[in-house]
Amino acid sequence: MDIYDPETETLEDLGRAGLRLIQSKTGFRFGEDTVLLSWFVAENARFRQKDPLRALELGSNCGAATILLAGRRKDITIDAVERQEEAAAIFERNIRMNELSGRVRGELADLRDLPTGMMPKNHYDVVFANPPFRKKDSGPVTETDIHGQALLEARFAMHGEVEDFISCAAKMLVPKGDLFLVDRAETLADVMKACYKENLAPKLLRFVHPYSDKPATLYLLSAKKDGKISGTTVAPPLILRGPDRQYTDELKRIYSEE
Repeated sequence: MDIYDPETETLEDLGRAGLRLIQSKTGFRFGEDTVLLSWFVAENARFRQKDPLRALELGSNCGAATILLAGRRKDITIDAVERQEEAAAIFERNIRMNELSGRVRGELADLRDLPTGMMPKNHYDVVFANPPFRKKDSGPVTETDIHGQALLEARFAMHGEVEDFISCAAKMLVPKGDLFLVDRAETLADVMKACYKENLAPKLLRFVHPYSDKPATLYLLSAKKDGKISGTTVAPPLILRGPDRQYTDELKRIYSEE
């Protein structure tokens, strides 16, 4: 069997450590938010001298964020859950194709059903997620006959709101473990409220702006389980493009640095 089906899938060069990614042409396809999340985790997750960090991705789809993180940090092992059968199957092929079976493992599961025997409670040093950006009853609905049910579910929170992601993270993290999220700017108040409810103390917040003179569209957030409520750092904004509409130097480094 060929590594991918060119009729229904694409094969992307991730531009890092020789990694590649199979994606469905009609399903969710990773973008800047996925790249920013993997970079944010790699930059801010603690380092260990001996045992690797244990990380868990909630809602991995075909595995782009997990594989990018594995390419950035050799000292992290990653488990990932995905409820869509097709996406989870593509993720398994991406793991094998990139020879990551010793460090990365996927499981077909709904994050709301965690913990499981394979993914126990209070086990992970890091949990990270890129939740669906829209609530199930808001925004323009994806045409299922054009884009498919899988894309509809990836874009809209049909099987768990961001609060479910945060609640799950609180259960799965070890004490003092870290949650990392990327989400739309307008969700920040709800996400902060959910973090406080689950005893996850926001520690680092960085807003993402498409241009320096435009409002933030995204934010990157880390929160510590059982951490002190005081002491949140708001980092300088991350600007994606300059006046010439080209990538800023920082975004170029995020995409290219080894």
